Amino acid sequence: MPKKSLKEQIQSIEYRDADTEDFDDIIDTTPEKVTSSAKNKITMLPLEKLVEYKDENFEKIAGRPQPFREYSQEDLESLADSILKHGIITPIVVRPFGIDQYQILAGRNRTRASKICGLTEIPGIVRKDIDDVQAALIMIDTNIEQRQSLTYSEKAYAYRMRLELIGQQGKRNDLSGSEKTDSLAEVGKEHKESRRTVAYLIRLTHLLPELLKLVDDGKIAFKVGVEMSYLAQETQEYILNTIIPSGGKIKAGQISDLRKIEKYETLSEEIIQRVFQRQNSISPSLTISGTKFQEYADLFKNKEEIERLFLEFLKAYRYQQRSA
Repeated sequence: MPKKSLKEQIQSIEYRDADTEDFDDIIDTTPEKVTSSAKNKITMLPLEKLVEYKDENFEKIAGRPQPFREYSQEDLESLADSILKHGIITPIVVRPFGIDQYQILAGRNRTRASKICGLTEIPGIVRKDIDDVQAALIMIDTNIEQRQSLTYSEKAYAYRMRLELIGQQGKRNDLSGSEKTDSLAEVGKEHKESRRTVAYLIRLTHLLPELLKLVDDGKIAFKVGVEMSYLAQETQEYILNTIIPSGGKIKAGQISDLRKIEKYETLSEEIIQRVFQRQNSISPSLTISGTKFQEYADLFKNKEEIERLFLEFLKAYRYQQRSA
């Protein structure tokens, strides 16, 4: 069977309801240039020589230079207080970059907080002899490992970026004759996620950024967001700008109906409104105790007869009200 491309792997998954570093004994506190050839040796790095990681192509897609969000000012100040009390517990990870500079692969917020503290240097590990793909993979993996809680969008963009990087590595593997791998499963195994979960998270990156933020904030359910990611951009824009501001709650069934219709025709504003109005309308129900019907038992043969007579009464009552 021919190997599916990464794009085919992701698209084939339909929606269903359903490098840790060891720092012991390698600390070097000499505040000089990095001269060690040891891969994991820790040295003190001047803050003025550090530049943050930035991927311009990724920024065009996600609106930020890397998958992981920046700390708020409040969070940075809290981290700065911790650094003043306890120091930098986990060294940052960098690589040589440009002329006498280092690019931060992991530790952007620690670096910013250190500047708030008035520090001039920070402990770090310099990773030499790595290319752009390896640097990006280190940036992604170390951030996922070290951060306690990640939003849906952070994981989604991190996994998407990682898959694209694996795809670039795969092209080189093809040249060397290495066996291809299941990229989605590989990412899931690396980060203890199922293949399906990785695919669902990546689908979220096809949402408008504003809708994805609503998923992060818990205002749109994760599974509803995944389902919505299949809708055309114009449909997503209408839901964002018209349906949500009107106070309508987005339900999985509504999005599912829109997807079915969109397979055969372009969704107009009228169709979208009709779908949401239909499913948001409340169907009234009525329960009456059987003892209250005993007086009229001779009129009712069965449940269907009760329903028929009740509906006839409602029609007559409506006519009476309109005629009054």
